[in-house]
Amino acid sequence: MTINQSRGTYVSRYLANLRIERDLKPGQLASILQAKNISKIGSLIRQFELNGEITSYWMEKLISELNPDKKALEKCIALDKTNYLKELENQKLKWEEWASKSIEPYLTIRYMPAVYGTRDIPKAFTSLREDAEWWAAKEIKRFRSNGYLNWTRKEQTFFKKDGTISSRHRATFESPPASAWMQVSGSSIKFLLQEDFTPTTKSQTITEERP
Repeated sequence: MTINQSRGTYVSRYLANLRIERDLKPGQLASILQAKNISKIGSLIRQFELNGEITSYWMEKLISELNPDKKALEKCIALDKTNYLKELENQKLKWEEWASKSIEPYLTIRYMPAVYGTRDIPKAFTSLREDAEWWAAKEIKRFRSNGYLNWTRKEQTFFKKDGTISSRHRATFESPPASAWMQVSGSSIKFLLQEDFTPTTKSQTITEERP
């Protein structure tokens, strides 16, 4: 999982201070590091100072040039590791809280590449997972498309095009549930299609019984 550092890290702030002590601007430091694109690497250095993210290649170059005190650097690394583990645990607790909330079971169908839709599971089939899987299998087979049943936010059942179950997945923080979105080219808006291929229309209520 990705942990975002909005204000940099102990390491990035320490190296930033070393740069400032030498009265160097990010671009000047990039030039000393023999960057081919000084403007780009200068921006990369500044972003690293602000968010703590950088490739190992440029990290090694920075450490070699700025020559930080070994003990001071090790202390910063230890502090960053402690902060990371705390943030990781905090995100895990929030995920568990989200994943534990009940949902109405629904089926996600892959109509075609990059186009997915959802269908509500009829109430008559929501008491038992096996019943919901039976209904979902019929729909998958009817559309001859891959798809998966979202039984809860943690429990998912995946189907092949012929309606047979390929696997059952129990999501965790480390292995989150599958999700399907369609994104229009050039747009940042993502959405799912309902069964009538519109992004907002509710699925119609279906009255059906399992034999």
